[in-house]
Amino acid sequence: MAQKRKSARKKPAAKPRQRNRPITQKIQPVEEILFRVEGKMSTFGGPTDRGMSATEGLALFTPADLQDPKYSYLFLPTPPPGTTGLGRQLNPEKYYFACRWTYNVTPREFLRRALARVENPANGRAEDARPVDWGPNISTGRVADLSPGLAKALGLQTDDVVRITISALRAVPVKRAKAVKPAKRAAPAVQSVAPTKPVIKQFIRSPNSSSRKVGTKIDKIVLHCTEGSLASALAEFQKTDSRKVSAHYVIDRNGDIYQMVNDADCANHCMGANAGSIGIEHVGSETDSLSPPQAAASAALIRWLLQEHQIPRTNIFGHDFAPGYCRPGGTSCPDKLFGAVHSQATIATWVAANV
Repeated sequence: MAQKRKSARKKPAAKPRQRNRPITQKIQPVEEILFRVEGKMSTFGGPTDRGMSATEGLALFTPADLQDPKYSYLFLPTPPPGTTGLGRQLNPEKYYFACRWTYNVTPREFLRRALARVENPANGRAEDARPVDWGPNISTGRVADLSPGLAKALGLQTDDVVRITISALRAVPVKRAKAVKPAKRAAPAVQSVAPTKPVIKQFIRSPNSSSRKVGTKIDKIVLHCTEGSLASALAEFQKTDSRKVSAHYVIDRNGDIYQMVNDADCANHCMGANAGSIGIEHVGSETDSLSPPQAAASAALIRWLLQEHQIPRTNIFGHDFAPGYCRPGGTSCPDKLFGAVHSQATIATWVAANV
């Protein structure tokens, strides 16, 4: 048989020479740091945190958030027995924390959507966690409170140093930092700016005040409703009749703040509870709720007072519920300004949502 001839193979065509093109690098967005703090920490929240009262709420969340899957995972399914506040209902195994916020720098709604990088500078461990509250008190010397689960994951114990960073990347998890050897000299902590005192439209001095006794600490804020107009309230607090009533501040419906008594002095606004308190009157009738500008002004003033006098957040009371208040028969004040139900729980809920 004749052999088949092999077909000639075609030589592959030479590849055209490619011109050298400049290598382009993807530009990474610059991370804008909105908040960073470094210093000692502690833990808080959950059923066993006896440092929180049974009714204590959270600065960034309200009971309504228990129905929102974005936030409900932070909480236990039911409140611990004998408690009504969200603080004790936090799930201590979830990753959350509290810092001293300045809301005009990191607004409350931004914090609710944000995740932060929480780091242990000593071992390089880092986790993402949610802000939930304002604290700790500056007198503790600490800059943050972490959930017990977050502290455990980072290998932190009370008074160890923690670093917390929030960037402008809203609600986007920040990539975990690689483990690094601790620096020999820690970088100085960057503290958030302390709240400043809101603008006082006018200081109208009331004659109905007295010096606080030496050693008396300002430890509570009492919220009131004027049950009348601004003009009538200012006039009432300047009378020298037998009642001799006054308040430290009066907030009008449009948000204007008037001061009538120095913080250092005692005003006559809550019988039996004047000695260590600051009284804030809000212009309104018995059936009014706070107007939006009034609520914003009140929250700003309260934030400043808390910081200025180191008052615990749990010591903000409605007139009728102030510890030591002793007028026979009580009062309907602060009426419906802070909510439809006349209770201290209503005040606490408003504070948790706004301050």
